[in-house]
Amino acid sequence: MKRFTSFFMGKGPIGQSQILIILIFIIVIVATLVNRRFVHPQNIINIFQQIAILGIVASGVGMLLVSGHIDISVGSQVSLMGAAFAMMIQRMLALPGGEVESWRQFMTYPVAIGLTFGFGFCLGLANGITVVKSRASSFIITLGFMSAYHGLALLVTGGASYMLFGRFELLGRGRVFFYIPVSILFFFGIVIVAHIILKYFRYGRFLYAIGSNRKAAYVSGINTDRVIIKSYIMVGLLNALAAIILISRVGTALATTGDAYALDALAAVIVGGVALTGGKGGALNVFLGVVLIGLIGNALIIMNVNPYVRDLVIGLIIIIAVTLSQLSERQS
Repeated sequence: MKRFTSFFMGKGPIGQSQILIILIFIIVIVATLVNRRFVHPQNIINIFQQIAILGIVASGVGMLLVSGHIDISVGSQVSLMGAAFAMMIQRMLALPGGEVESWRQFMTYPVAIGLTFGFGFCLGLANGITVVKSRASSFIITLGFMSAYHGLALLVTGGASYMLFGRFELLGRGRVFFYIPVSILFFFGIVIVAHIILKYFRYGRFLYAIGSNRKAAYVSGINTDRVIIKSYIMVGLLNALAAIILISRVGTALATTGDAYALDALAAVIVGGVALTGGKGGALNVFLGVVLIGLIGNALIIMNVNPYVRDLVIGLIIIIAVTLSQLSERQS
């Protein structure tokens, strides 16, 4: 069992990233044998466009989990901020069919984007301060916030949907050189920035230190509370970006539009090899985890498998990944 878990958790001759790459290739080969359209360039682009928002959310969750903390309210945050963003645009532009002054049209998008990022900052700050000051489990605290944000989104929207009527499609549907979706560029950019922060910045080293041993990190002079709060703020800001791109893509907002990202982001991060106890993992592995989750979903569709099977597969992946991780830590 030790050799088995060592092999799959990156402690044997093959590392975690190599295992993920092998699994990705296996899925690609199997899906291609069933349907050759799977490897068509347009389908590959569609896959990355579909996982772009998930990748942005997962990058924040992964950096936070490196410090040994978790935030399962990310899906509700995306839903709440997406609804608020759509409401601001709809009302500031008097949609549908309303006529507003030219200055108001010019200021609507910058103001809505700025306020959404400010909203994300506040949500992250609230989560971080509560976790740090209460000294309670971050899982329990963010579980409570998940319910609170979901209720707030329902309260704000009244259960109604808010449409953009074809406005503000650049970030979600726009393409560079008429081919590469803008959302993919944001996804890649966030992953690269997260990788640089974790590997080369002092802040990244602090996250690993806190995740490995918080008491030792505190004794060594690291302001652990401040670092953790900053991590939650980072999650909130990335959730704001994800919400903006999501609403730009789908063109409408509900109180539950982004709820599914909580489970998918957690699955991608865990599969990517970020330990639930912290101190282990990286942005590039999270990227591979996101790609794996996206490929599984697309492969099931391209092979005409019942779409409800996807949630079953994702749940099993989480169970297997967590089990192997725990077995590996016990035997190391």
